[in-house]
Amino acid sequence: MLNMRLAEQPAPAGSRDVDQLVSWLLDTLQFVRRSGDEWTGEGVHSPIHRILCEYMLANPGDGWDAQTLGDELGLSPTAIQYQLSKLNECGLTAGVNRDGWRVHHLRNGSLSNAVEIMASEARLVLEQRLRALDDWMTESDVRMSIPSEKKDDISFQIQIRGRVPLTDGQDEMDAFLLDLGLLGDRVRRPADGSPPLGRLMFEHLLKTHTPLSLDEALENWGTTRPRLTRTLDRFWSAGLAERVPRLDRLPVTLWSALQAQHARRGGDWLMKKGGLSRIDERIAKKVVKSLDNESFNVATCEKMFADVPSNEQMVILNLLGGKLPIGWRLCGAKSNQVRERVLSKADRTFRRIKRVAETLEKAIDSD
Repeated sequence: MLNMRLAEQPAPAGSRDVDQLVSWLLDTLQFVRRSGDEWTGEGVHSPIHRILCEYMLANPGDGWDAQTLGDELGLSPTAIQYQLSKLNECGLTAGVNRDGWRVHHLRNGSLSNAVEIMASEARLVLEQRLRALDDWMTESDVRMSIPSEKKDDISFQIQIRGRVPLTDGQDEMDAFLLDLGLLGDRVRRPADGSPPLGRLMFEHLLKTHTPLSLDEALENWGTTRPRLTRTLDRFWSAGLAERVPRLDRLPVTLWSALQAQHARRGGDWLMKKGGLSRIDERIAKKVVKSLDNESFNVATCEKMFADVPSNEQMVILNLLGGKLPIGWRLCGAKSNQVRERVLSKADRTFRRIKRVAETLEKAIDSD
């Protein structure tokens, strides 16, 4: 059964060093997930690195069993079998039974062929799993009313695992979140049997029409800000969600900042250094007059700044020392838009893996 992880890495442009390219491949497929696993001794690569470099890539048409590799590497067959099973699960290698041993080999006799098969299978499985969004997600054009910011992105990271029979007490959404790695490595299940935090937040994102800020998440589910952030960032890194400024809360945030600075520094400071000099003078004077008369409320603020572009309002807010909240939302009005967003990120990562595989084969052939 397919079970792989993808963690987008910067492409090793121009490199033809075999060890560096193999390390990049292992990092991208997250075979080495802790810094201590990369080295087993001074100047010695991890077992899985050596299995690929010294055996499978050097002789791509051959097969290897755990006993033979264990003797060569000085490790137990059990330890080698664990490494080989990870290669099999991700789809790079396959195994056949011969003379009582499981013989492992690169699929179709080369790394580039194996990567091509792996990528095709993983993309299909991912697409099929994402179809579940069609039944769960509420369609909403309002959700995408705030423009996306291309510069606000994160490295793609996701798990792709084929569906298996559900366990007791598990439903399709539980399996979906687990199989895509959206609940993290250590799933915290409340003692009272209620759903884990990741599921509660995902269900909210599926139904809501506005971005979810940390303050709102804290009010809804308690716990801590770092834990809430980690949970939301998993949806973000998987391509399901994105971060946007909460422009819908701009009037409230701007009103609060103007009130605070007016009470602290007065109207003259607002007109000179507080940013109001950046907008139409008539509007600025109305704002200060309303503040002086103590009649400046959120509704008044929104009405007065209605004709001021949101980017200019955000500059004023910044000059006032305020900060607009960030919110997380699903990255599409419809489920098919979210699905295509995730698949496009996966395709980009698979293309990099294919290029590295081709470069690796050329580098090995030239040695």
